[in-house]
Amino acid sequence: MDNSTEQLAEGVWRIEVAPFTNAYLLANNGRSDREGLTLIDAGTRRSGPRLVRSVRLLGVDPRSIRDLVLTHWHADHTGSAARFATSSAGTRVHAGHADLAAVQGRLRRPQLAAPAGDVTWLGRLAGRFMAPGPAVAEADGLDDDTALAWAPHVRVIASPGHTPGHLSLHLPAQGVLIAGDAVCTIGRLNRLLPAVRSARSQEATTLDRLAALDFDILAVGHGPPVVSGARRRLEALAARAAR
Repeated sequence: MDNSTEQLAEGVWRIEVAPFTNAYLLANNGRSDREGLTLIDAGTRRSGPRLVRSVRLLGVDPRSIRDLVLTHWHADHTGSAARFATSSAGTRVHAGHADLAAVQGRLRRPQLAAPAGDVTWLGRLAGRFMAPGPAVAEADGLDDDTALAWAPHVRVIASPGHTPGHLSLHLPAQGVLIAGDAVCTIGRLNRLLPAVRSARSQEATTLDRLAALDFDILAVGHGPPVVSGARRRLEALAARAAR
């Protein structure tokens, strides 16, 4: 294992796919790759080889990645999704229903389509240049508050705010919450810049919901994981957002 990978809990690994940008690898049986692996996010277009190399360094077979769950449509998370979908493993790709049109390539400037009030003027300006990664036409949607069919210890939590279809993954048995870009830990625990958020009216509710879950480790899309006082710190952020 090199310094771009770390094990957060049994059957849960963090992989740094680009500077300050993370993907996560989950064992479908909660322990090993014997029953397949699930990848959470796929980094940028250039992240594919690094991801594969990092998985091998963990001592598991990249061809065991049978499913890829995208937390949201942004290109720094979906960039290599098409590469996995067309690989020899035939990895299945999943996303939140409200982000599917972007992931499938049917909506190329999603931020410009957001309702008034959900994107700042600066966000709309940035949205002219923000496009998802290469399309994955066969991607399907995941329902809120359901267990992954192939990994029933993992629950899907709809967490709109950063994007309308943003998803988080809760692993209660391992005490892990993978929050995607609902929050970040670059500098301190907070939300990402307003210019990259396209469902801002739903953020406060999402933070409340995530903070009410049971977890010890908070894993995020950007920055190091929170392994001490994670739930308490998220509760404090949710309280600030509600003011």
